[in-house]
Amino acid sequence: MTLSGERAQSSTSSRIIRVSSSLNPIDFAPFGEVVENPETHGGRGKVQKVEANQGSATKWLDVSHLENWYTLAPSRKAAKSVMNMFVCKPRKLEVKDGREVFPVKILERHPFTPQTFIPMGVSPEDKDVRYLVIVAPTLKTTKRDSEDLKKPYPAEKPKPNRKSLKERLLGARPNPFTNDFEATTTPSMLSLGPGRRPRGPGGPDLDNIQAFIARGDQAVTYGPGTWHAPMVVLGDKAIAFVVVQYANGVGVEDCQEVDIRGDLSVDIDESGIKASAPGIMRAKL
Repeated sequence: MTLSGERAQSSTSSRIIRVSSSLNPIDFAPFGEVVENPETHGGRGKVQKVEANQGSATKWLDVSHLENWYTLAPSRKAAKSVMNMFVCKPRKLEVKDGREVFPVKILERHPFTPQTFIPMGVSPEDKDVRYLVIVAPTLKTTKRDSEDLKKPYPAEKPKPNRKSLKERLLGARPNPFTNDFEATTTPSMLSLGPGRRPRGPGGPDLDNIQAFIARGDQAVTYGPGTWHAPMVVLGDKAIAFVVVQYANGVGVEDCQEVDIRGDLSVDIDESGIKASAPGIMRAKL
């Protein structure tokens, strides 16, 4: 991997990868979280619910998480929560050996923040509206990787998060509006599942890249530091996404990009996408 400015390059052999499955919380757990209505998606995942709004609503608890890890950034510049909107047009597909494929040219990551994409105004019945989620694990750090990516993390193995008595007491304080107990500081990295922990400074593992097809009524949260492709909308309609994350304005700490050298593509079966019933997705496997 070599770095040019804030963008690195990574090489891979020429190959076509298949869509792993429809987007679901279990298969996607190593990379982040899926936000969906459990009642219309087969009750997947372990999400608790309570009644709300005088019994007129169901409240699903902790469907995703937005933690701020910028205390690990080299600049130590504070970050703020931001909400942007991306209106994403459908991507052009290529035809290879009679198959429609999406060429993967670039991957990116946000080292110190999760990033949640929330589609707007999309009906679950609109089967022509889908988007492709492409993610890759992080390689184990080498000295060269750390130098190329400007050492976005101070250490590969996080130290236990020792909080002061004041921090522990504040972290257990109930929310005055809901009486829910909520943490007021970033939780210990070691107490979180793999999809919520920051990744190491290594580049993307292109040998184990995966792709999922998401419905328009699903949101996706990329875990902090998860290598992923920029949004890929399929079908024939644009999708407006509200994107929620933290940012501190330091370019290399907010976003890092890798150009893919080689012919890497994702096999898309458009007929399977359009024919699938809610909660079921057929793709070439």
